[in-house]
This record gives sequence, C-alpha cells and structure tokens, in this order.
Amino acid sequence: MEATKHLIGMPSSFALPVNRKRSGGVLDLQELKKLSKSCLLAQFCASYVHFFSSLLFPGSHSLAVTCGVLAILISLTPVFYAWSKGRFQILFSCISVFNLAPIWFLYLEAVLPGYDAFVYTKPVYRMEAFFWVSVFMIFINFFYLVLWKHMTKISIKSFSFLQDIKLKPPVYAWLTILAFAIPMLGYYFYYGSGEKLWIWLTAGRSEKGEELTAAAVGGIGAFTEPLKWVMQLTPMFGAIAFVSFRNKKHYLPVISLILSVLVVFIFFLKGSRGTMMFVAAPLLFFLFYYNWHKGIKFWITAGLMLFMIIGIMEFQVRFRGNLLDVIANPEQAAREHDLQSVTTFDPSKSHRDNNTYLFCLMLKGYPDKYEFIGFNDLLATLVNPIPRAIWPGKPVLGGSQDLDHQAQFILDGPLTMGTTSLTFSVVGEAYMAKGFFGLMVYALLLSLFMLFFDGIAYYTAGRGPLAAGMLGVGVFLSFWGFRSLFALISFLYPIVFLIVAIRMFRMLKKVL
Repeated sequence: MEATKHLIGMPSSFALPVNRKRSGGVLDLQELKKLSKSCLLAQFCASYVHFFSSLLFPGSHSLAVTCGVLAILISLTPVFYAWSKGRFQILFSCISVFNLAPIWFLYLEAVLPGYDAFVYTKPVYRMEAFFWVSVFMIFINFFYLVLWKHMTKISIKSFSFLQDIKLKPPVYAWLTILAFAIPMLGYYFYYGSGEKLWIWLTAGRSEKGEELTAAAVGGIGAFTEPLKWVMQLTPMFGAIAFVSFRNKKHYLPVISLILSVLVVFIFFLKGSRGTMMFVAAPLLFFLFYYNWHKGIKFWITAGLMLFMIIGIMEFQVRFRGNLLDVIANPEQAAREHDLQSVTTFDPSKSHRDNNTYLFCLMLKGYPDKYEFIGFNDLLATLVNPIPRAIWPGKPVLGGSQDLDHQAQFILDGPLTMGTTSLTFSVVGEAYMAKGFFGLMVYALLLSLFMLFFDGIAYYTAGRGPLAAGMLGVGVFLSFWGFRSLFALISFLYPIVFLIVAIRMFRMLKKVL
C-alpha cells in the first residue's frame, strides 16, 4: 500500500511531497534544523560557563579540565538529540558531524594528560579557547537556522539531477574502472616512465616522493590536478556499483570494490591522513548508512573499525613515507625510529595535532601584541585551484612559506615548531583573521556549505545510491574541514568536478 504523503508547511514554490515512512525528504531536513537549534542553545549556555570560569578562576587547572569535559558533552548534543528522537540517521549529516568535530580536533588535546595544550598552556587560555569555540559554534548554528529555508530550496534545486539520473549498475562499474584507469595513464605519460609512476604511487612523503611533488609545483604539473580528482572519485563510484548489483559475485562489482580499496591503499601510502580518509569516506559512509539499524552486533563491529582506523592513521603519522618498507619489516622500522611499536590503537595515546596549544598561543598574542592578519589566507584558499603558471602572483598561504616566516605568536611559545605548515583548527584561522568578525565570516561560509550538502538528504530515499554517495562526501568534508578551511576546500574539488561534469553531460544530452 502506498504510504501517505504530506506537504510540509513551506512556501508554495517549495511545497515538495515528503514520505514520512522513509528516510530522506524535507522532513529530515526540518529535523536537522531542530537539531541545529538544540546545538545553538547548548553552546550558548556553555559559553557562559567558559567565560565566567576564565574570569573568576583563571589559574584553576582542574576547572579548565572540567570545562573541557563540559565542552565535549556539549559537542555530543547531536548524539543525544538523535537518541531522544530515535532517529539516528540524522547523524549522517553535515551539521551533525561539524558539531561533533571539535571533540577530535580541539578538546581532547586540552583534557588528555601528556598532550601539548594540557601540559604547556595555562588554564585561563584553555578556558578562553573553549569560550571562543562556543562562540564560533553559536554562529555556525545561528546561520544554519537563519539561512535554512532559502539555502535548502537552492540545494534541492541544484541537486535536482539526482532524481533524473537512473544509471544501471554496470554503468557505475565502468565509471569506476575509467576513474582509475584514465588518471593512471595520464600520470604515466606525464612522468614518462613506470619507475617514476611507481614512486608517485608508493613513496609518500619520503625524499624521492617529495622531490617528485616539488618538481610539479608552479609548473605544468599543476594542470594534472584534475587527474587526481578523477582518481579520488573511484571509491565513490565503486561503492555505488557494489551496492547497486544484486549479484555481488558478478565480476563488475568485485572489480569495482577491488579498485576502490586499491585507491584507498594508494593514498594511504602517500602518508596523508586527510586524503586517505577522504577517498575512504564513501566506502565507510555506505557501510554505516545502510547498516546502522542492524543492532548491537553491527555497532560493536563499527567500534572496532574505529580503533583500526585510528591505528592506520597513527601508522601514517609515525612514518609518512616508504610505508611499504615499514609494512615489510615493522619491528625494524619501529627500532629505527626509536618507537615501541609501529602504531597504537588507543585514541588517548595516538598522535594529536597541537591545534589547541597553537590556538591558545594565538589568544595570548592577538589582539594585545599583534594585529589580526586579515583574510589573505581565506582568499589564497579559495583561489588555490588556479595554477600559478596562469596567475604567478596569486596569494600564498602562510603554511606554504619558509620557516623564517613563522608567526611570532608561535615563537613566543615554549615549544619549537619545525615547520610553518601548522593547523589551528578553522576556529583559530577565523580568529587570527579578524577576531570576532573573522569568526562570523568563516561561520557564514561553512554554514552555507553545510546547508548546500545537507539538502542532498531530500534525494536519499529510494532514488539510487548516487545521492547517498555524494552526501557521504559532504559529511566527511564537514568533519575534516574543521581541521582547516584549506582541507575542506581542497577536498571539495573532486565532488565539484563531478557535479560540473554531470551538468555538462545533461546539457550536451539535451542539445544532441
């Protein structure tokens, strides 16, 4: 029997039918709006606690840790909300994971003993950092609420192609094969030999790998970036192909899955956690998205997978390059690097970027000692895809400059940083740009992004896995983008490339 359909109370131009008995649709989008409101209220209350704690008890280490624990609990609001409503699928959204992201990228460093912010930062600056993070999250959720109706309408219209595209499973399988094969051939002809291609695939951040990467910076190599974007789409196409085939033993879904895992392994060897997780995101998202309702056994397995992922990322951080050699003889590699083991699966002992430590140094220096730097890094991030061969004078990111350009507020701290390529979280970037106003500008941009990709949820019910795959990419970008705006924008290129390609294909199809 056909399920009853309702019209949500919205303007007539946006009165879209929604099935209440299925996931996806405007109903779920309205649920995200309510979730965002809950997060805003929770962060608003927490901001008062952090502010008055730093004001009244600036030297209390125990209170600073307590504020950190409170900040973690507040960031878990999406989980509490989903639990109370019995709608766990709303956690597979951009606004949900962005509200959860501060736990991993900021708060744990301030509450776990032994990490930089916990050890080297005075309590008052930790509590002040928690306050500014709350302010930023208030802006995020405020803009999400204010712009929800308008941006959701734009998003649903922008992704309308998702209801028209009805590709058969073999098509997705062949797209997977092409997304892998075309870049491989392109890079082979660009490097001119199989040996150099092998170095590009496996050397990672070793000396040979860095030399190969440096040779492409600023020259013709910049024009090969679209090849990498296409290759990074392989796991998404592969995941779609695999779930679309009823017969999983058919050779096409098997090949699609193998190529998807191979691409994830290639980017694992490259030593970048962010890039590896980006290409793995569609596979992981599909696994969770289609199985979250299967009970405690699945979630125990999922929990174990989380620890495995932490171990894999820790492995990358410890060695960076020539990971095949490390895998071949892990005990020797550990001894050579004076380590007890090649990795750890314990989240409390794994590597933590010192985002909070650096953000606290920033709060100590700005604006009392130094002037805010403005929006140069924001502009440099937005124009990054333009090759320097076309625009030689385009803005340069602060993290791309030599060590003698390291910010003075970092040099003021007790720790020596051997690179300018540092992250302070997107909150730190926003604050360093223009303080309170910078937080507003960055929050507005990120809210627009999340609203745009959350609109895909309208198409996730019964309209094929392509919508779920694209939503999965958006969800990952929302989480990892909290680390830095550059991470979000740079990982956005492949999915934008895909959207543009689909739209061009539709236009050509209509013309022909």
